[in-house]
Amino acid sequence: MLEEISFPEHEYESIQNYLNTLGYCYTTRVYKEIGKYKAGKLYAAPWGDVLRIDEVKTYWKVSERPFYDEMSDDERVEIRKYSEDMGLPYEFIKFSRSTA
Repeated sequence: MLEEISFPEHEYESIQNYLNTLGYCYTTRVYKEIGKYKAGKLYAAPWGDVLRIDEVKTYWKVSERPFYDEMSDDERVEIRKYSEDMGLPYEFIKFSRSTA
């Protein structure tokens, strides 16, 4: 049985749209989820897909995050609150649907 990767329910549709359109998507993980997801491993998505973690990159400053300019102020504040402000890193994770 695969370990589940969690996402806020309000993001399910958006994530699936990215996967359908681009073939991949990104998520940011902070605090207790640092190190939880490993590149190359498969995880069960809450909506039934099997997702493969393609890449995990660690950053210390929110301003270093790829696509920083596309983030809302609320997103920046939320990530900063649970990483940079606590002296902790965060992870920027690229994932795609598994074809296996």
